[in-house]
Amino acid sequence: MRLDSTQYGRIFDSLDPFPYNRSFVQQVEASRRGLDGALFIERVLKALNLSNAGSSYPPRNEAALKQLFEHICASTNATIHHKASVVFYLLLDVDQRTGSERAQYIADQLNIPHNYKVFMQGLWFMDNQQFDVALQYLTHPSLQPDFVDDIITVLVRRAPDGDYSLPLAYYQTVQPLIQSSSTLELLFAALARSSIVDAFQFSRSHADFMRRRLFQRLVLSALESVSGRHSAEKALDLISLPFDAQEEQWFKECLESGEGKRLPVAKDALLMRKIATNQGTLGSESGTWAVILEGFKTGNGGRVQA
Repeated sequence: MRLDSTQYGRIFDSLDPFPYNRSFVQQVEASRRGLDGALFIERVLKALNLSNAGSSYPPRNEAALKQLFEHICASTNATIHHKASVVFYLLLDVDQRTGSERAQYIADQLNIPHNYKVFMQGLWFMDNQQFDVALQYLTHPSLQPDFVDDIITVLVRRAPDGDYSLPLAYYQTVQPLIQSSSTLELLFAALARSSIVDAFQFSRSHADFMRRRLFQRLVLSALESVSGRHSAEKALDLISLPFDAQEEQWFKECLESGEGKRLPVAKDALLMRKIATNQGTLGSESGTWAVILEGFKTGNGGRVQA
């Protein structure tokens, strides 16, 4: 089957009832608001220079759907496989609403490559906010990472109750190149909340300017809220890290004159770092670090090698 505007009837068949009803359109609009104002299908259309088609999604009636289809087919800015993949996405909508299995059938008729289908299914599940299912497709080994920053940003911001397992699983599986510093810092914040040690190693994989910036974010993340056993353990993990000379200086600058100076535990953290590296003694100092001090007394500090 060829993809052109005359094939609308063969591709979409009978649409009775029309799948893009009012409730579905409202669902799409709610998803758009939850995805930083843009659906992934809209991001795809923009990347393919089909922005005009993006403004027509979701179609409110069959005439609008046909017009959208014709606009996709008429485009000279996208390859045939890309255009067919967008049609495949629309058919996934149809299948969801009608219970049909037309998307896969038409994909076979149009000879859409497997990796194109996998990627579009992943984005379709992202748009439907079924993020765990989406990652089963978006981490497929046949894919070249794309829309990485957008995917990570959405997964971090939509993480439920501070559970960052999905964005971290996506990053660790795909190992993509992150383009924007804002996305990198967002991912790093999620990593720091999950594992101080892993975040520390992650910071070391970047050039000095960004490495210092991430290191400072790590210090602040670990020390901003030191209350309760889990928070104390994070602080202890930070203080026990094997800093090199440069990181040691960054740590001091952050807590003595930088953004970390405002933290109530800044001085205590500096003291504990000295103790951890055998550069200081407990003396009569005391503060909010009783739990951490006890950790050193029971031998945790012995794992540090300055």
